Amino acid sequence: MSNKRKVIIWGYSSSKHTHYYTHEALRKAFDFCGYETHFFDNDNNPENFDYSNSIFFTEGFADHKIPLRKDCVYFVHVCVNPEKYLNAEVKKLIDVRYLMNYMDDDNYNFTLDRKSCEVLDEGVLLERNSAQPYEIIYMAWATNLLPQEINLEWAKQKRENTYYFAGSISQSGRFANMPMISEFVSECRKNEIGFTFVDPWTNPVSEEEHRVLIRKSYLSPDFRNKQHKEWGYIACRLMKSISFGQIGITNCKTNANFLDESIIYDENPSNLFYLGKEKMGDVKLIQHQMNLIKEKHTFVNRVKGIEKIL
Repeated sequence: MSNKRKVIIWGYSSSKHTHYYTHEALRKAFDFCGYETHFFDNDNNPENFDYSNSIFFTEGFADHKIPLRKDCVYFVHVCVNPEKYLNAEVKKLIDVRYLMNYMDDDNYNFTLDRKSCEVLDEGVLLERNSAQPYEIIYMAWATNLLPQEINLEWAKQKRENTYYFAGSISQSGRFANMPMISEFVSECRKNEIGFTFVDPWTNPVSEEEHRVLIRKSYLSPDFRNKQHKEWGYIACRLMKSISFGQIGITNCKTNANFLDESIIYDENPSNLFYLGKEKMGDVKLIQHQMNLIKEKHTFVNRVKGIEKIL
């Protein structure tokens, strides 16, 4: 019998949901840190599994059948129903909120007061004086690579004359990113750079395929829509692209500041294209950014922050 403490990722275990990649990255990071890890969901879980004294990491819209036990700790990202856990008298409940200034979504609202928080990790903040009967942390996502998987030689890879974008595109509403992508693509085409869109909902690719696409992409910008910028949302796309060997470029000042001053930032997608083009061959700069992610912004870093409140 293993003496390792069990971690149960209970969430989206199919790549048909984009949140799967975050949950799988967490499972991999916990495993790397020495835990006995398992990945279950509402439809795929063993009947006779021993859940005693486990640490669960789940999401508030993916926890319908999660076992509720008094000897277990529950990290719930977007904890829309804390009463479910409190009424079951679980050992500990931690509401895992996005690391951003505030959120006013349909089902989830909060405001971050950084002055009241303790820094557990550069991307994990603990609210010290929560008025709630449970703990609250604010956690940024990270690259899905482990530190030793980040290969600095990727910074030297020859880029193709194609901008590969793998992710969701929205044409309207407060999360619309199509206008920014379209403006960037327009500059690509002026410079004889093609554009290939990989839709994760209709044509998902494996994590390895995704990394290959980003590594060979002409550039790999991180575009944040107006709502994300107002919220101060810290996105993982920028960290992932850098860890795969791309120069870090974004239209979001918050995301740039979260990393360091070497990140290329401009609000205007057209300007961003030319700023990125100018620096895309700067291997030393790219490797500096890659080392920054390797040292501070993998999910191993986030797990080490989480461990401080277990």
